[in-house]
Amino acid sequence: MSLLVLMAFVTSCSSDEPSGESIFVTEEEKNMSEFDKWLYAKFTVPYNIEFRYRYQDSETDNYYNVVPAEPYKAQALAILVKSLWIDAYETVFGATFIKQYGPKVYQLLGSPEFDSQQSIVLGYAESGVKITLFRVNEIDLDNIYVNLTDAFRDHYALPMDLNYWYFHTMHHEFFHIMTQTRNFPTDFNLISAGKYHTSDWINVKDDEAPMEGFVTGYASKEPNEDMAEVFSTYVTSTDVVWNQILDKAASESEEARDIILQKLNMVRDYLNDSWGISLDVLREEVLRRTEGVYDLDLRTLKY
Repeated sequence: MSLLVLMAFVTSCSSDEPSGESIFVTEEEKNMSEFDKWLYAKFTVPYNIEFRYRYQDSETDNYYNVVPAEPYKAQALAILVKSLWIDAYETVFGATFIKQYGPKVYQLLGSPEFDSQQSIVLGYAESGVKITLFRVNEIDLDNIYVNLTDAFRDHYALPMDLNYWYFHTMHHEFFHIMTQTRNFPTDFNLISAGKYHTSDWINVKDDEAPMEGFVTGYASKEPNEDMAEVFSTYVTSTDVVWNQILDKAASESEEARDIILQKLNMVRDYLNDSWGISLDVLREEVLRRTEGVYDLDLRTLKY
């Protein structure tokens, strides 16, 4: 949902027209925590983004039982999102790009959702406007971890891999926003036509998917998820990790490896031709920031 600013206009025949800020403090302003003020300064003012961490029934699917995000863990994730995601795009493409095309709302939830096949929902984007992220309460601030070495690490292993659960997910969902805004060439749908696991993708393991020409098991679900997984996997994977995926594909056949590279080239061309974006420049900036995650102070709000 877009942010809405209400403005009241008052007319008067007096020469003493009101000027400056109101002397009255609204209830909303009085109730703003330091975290709220930081979010306003870092997300709302520069990018018109609303970062929601409080639970709102209207913003969640009542089909699921979920819990609110713990504020101090939401704060840590907000710092990570700002540094590793927003700042990466701004560095490469400028603040206007984020303000114009970025999601208008981030919604955090403390617990996961499970879909009809009992797989965990990592996140989702709604109509190019809102991104929802889950499992916030499972973040361990004393044991921050980002996997940059093992393409097939168990996603449920501890410590929680922030790259998989959040940043891979955010790039994936943002790619959906981009393709909802400017259509992706339909030729992509033909590359793996007849090979998608529409109803049983959950049974396709990540270390088996490359042998069928998919970068992850989830990519085998259908073409839209496939292209988003190619994008998000590539920009968040070091050369070590990306080459592990290609080597696994090649262990089955050179054709499987070539299929993945063909998909990558189509994503690269789409970003360049439709958006004027260099996939590889973005990846370099994302990885540079990701490798510095351990230097971030996730407990202190800095302006």
